[in-house]
Amino acid sequence: MNGARTTGRPRGAGARPWLIAGGALLAVGAIVGVVVAVSGGDGESAASAKPSGAPGAAAPPAPPKKSFTKVPEGCGLIKPSTVARIAPGTQCKPSQFDNATMAAMITRMPSWETPFGTGQMLRLSVNLTVSPAASGMYDMHKRSALEALKKVRTITDSRPVSGLGEDAYVVHGVDKDPMDLAEAQVIVRDGNAEFTVSLTYDARAAGRNQQQAEDAAIAAARDVLGSLG
Repeated sequence: MNGARTTGRPRGAGARPWLIAGGALLAVGAIVGVVVAVSGGDGESAASAKPSGAPGAAAPPAPPKKSFTKVPEGCGLIKPSTVARIAPGTQCKPSQFDNATMAAMITRMPSWETPFGTGQMLRLSVNLTVSPAASGMYDMHKRSALEALKKVRTITDSRPVSGLGEDAYVVHGVDKDPMDLAEAQVIVRDGNAEFTVSLTYDARAAGRNQQQAEDAAIAAARDVLGSLG
């Protein structure tokens, strides 16, 4: 039994850099996308665009019902008591975007991870954007959660979540062989705020299953939403 467990660990360890690097690229791409959406693109395309009143011009998006302006530091988005319960042994790591404030946009991208080499892979991450483009970001993140990794991951659950912001959706996926990680991700939009909360864990580890992972991600998402003002 112990020998088999020891042999299996490198699979999870090897999957970890791939997952984090892939997630980082998706996150950076999302930020670039929302900057373009908020700014209206480059000067040439903006100058050549039709006025909103011109025939055939697209109608401007409706303003969000809620407008958040106060966002805590990244590591303060989720309560310490929640982290201790759903991701014990992890430490918060702010990202290079964690305190970035740009024109019409605020971003936070912290993560809570177990130290590498501790024998168990567990990662809780938040990707928060407060901007007028929240609705489009929600659609993009939802589509990405369902389709971006479909060649290397099997989706085992996907459904709306009620009572969490204006829109919320949870997706759970398990990596295909030879990887052995699983992830529960919640995508939430409320007013001008849009964010994802992801819990990534070793699919073979005892004491955690799909339902527990989804419940944990949803609990963390409630903390994030409750921290905004």
